[in-house]
Amino acid sequence: MELARFAAELEYAKLPSEVVENVRLRLLDTVGVCLASVGTEYASAIADVVRSQGGRPEATLFCQPDRLPATWAALYNGALAHGNDFDDTHSVALVHPSGVVIPTALAVAERTGATGREAVTAAVAGYEVGLRIGMAVPSGFHARGFHATGVCGTFAAAVTAGRLLRLDASHLAHAIGIAGSQAAGSLEFLADGAWTKRLHPGWAAHAGIVAALLAARGYTGPAAALEGRFGLFNAYATPARPDLTRLTSGLGQEWEVLNTDFKPYPCGHLSHPYMDCARSLRAKHQLTPEDVEAIELRVPGPAVPILCEPLADKRRPANAYAARFSLPYAVAVVLAEGQAGIDDFSEARIRDPRILALTARTTYQIDNTLPFPEHFPGWVRLRLRDGSEIEARMDVSRGSREHPMTEAELHEKFESNAARTLPREALEALWEQGLGFDGLSGVAEFTRFLAKS
Repeated sequence: MELARFAAELEYAKLPSEVVENVRLRLLDTVGVCLASVGTEYASAIADVVRSQGGRPEATLFCQPDRLPATWAALYNGALAHGNDFDDTHSVALVHPSGVVIPTALAVAERTGATGREAVTAAVAGYEVGLRIGMAVPSGFHARGFHATGVCGTFAAAVTAGRLLRLDASHLAHAIGIAGSQAAGSLEFLADGAWTKRLHPGWAAHAGIVAALLAARGYTGPAAALEGRFGLFNAYATPARPDLTRLTSGLGQEWEVLNTDFKPYPCGHLSHPYMDCARSLRAKHQLTPEDVEAIELRVPGPAVPILCEPLADKRRPANAYAARFSLPYAVAVVLAEGQAGIDDFSEARIRDPRILALTARTTYQIDNTLPFPEHFPGWVRLRLRDGSEIEARMDVSRGSREHPMTEAELHEKFESNAARTLPREALEALWEQGLGFDGLSGVAEFTRFLAKS
């Protein structure tokens, strides 16, 4: 399999400096969003379960006193990464890759004693393989009811872990094959805001590490786990017509990790350009919530089941987690507050009558002329109380390669997230260590800042 051969032969010395710098920032961004989840009810539940399993002290559980096997550490840390839906997104694959790849790389690198360079190289291999699997069927996993992060992430984790376990191409191919029987993640959480989505990156990391460990021991997986008659694309995607050329076209020359968007807001990424449109209109016209008579949104068809339906439920989210996948709520909170942070997706805030008055006046129209899924677009029209109409459109999401967040903005995001758990001196030391991550002689030099003493 060409993907396995690419992963096995990838060399740090041949990685473009832009890729290495990008992965450093993804490491820090991911650790920051993990730290923002520490101590929450969902995180504590997972921590209690994995800590009860015990086992060899191989890897760090972020801000927990225990060290556990890499499989359990990656499960917990990966779930933290997705807890506030603040981790990055690849728009075409519709995958949140770093919440899987970074916890996997850190946990297995601690287990094996890997250097920073080895961890970066393994992470890049994982990103490229996992994202290309998603790109082969854009929106196809979601259309079938699967969360692509849980599905594609399992393969990304298997490759990341396999590289750090020093598997050759043959054994990596078996790890990919084994991952095909472990990939999972249902979208049913959209119906009631259940916690399961948060688990998907962690479970993918856990499963991928297990796949790599089994392959290292000689366990076999099917050669056509992706494209076979009962392979991933036929079993998990609708329609089951993958563009297999996307798996390998430009492999090792074009780096999909660079096409992965950082998130400026802690909610479903498809909402972000609409939120930026709303923020722009609010600032330009100095709007208050009371100025807005009606809100109209134009939405690409494939995004409607995630963001807009059932409309009554999206207008009044059942809980704070459901609000993260409500386009009416996301736009309304920005119009009301001028921004949207973690605390704007709380049980108290989603009952704010000013926000609910706006969601009640929100409608949408399907517009398949918008450039989706190549990009995440947004289009917002407001009818004001004085009878005038104003609108804004954004074809490319902020945080993307075409509309990037600056390093200063990412640092500010990191500080805001990490400060919910770490004292300032610790988070600054962590940031500096992350910027030099690939120069570390051992990944434990970085993760020691994340261990609870």
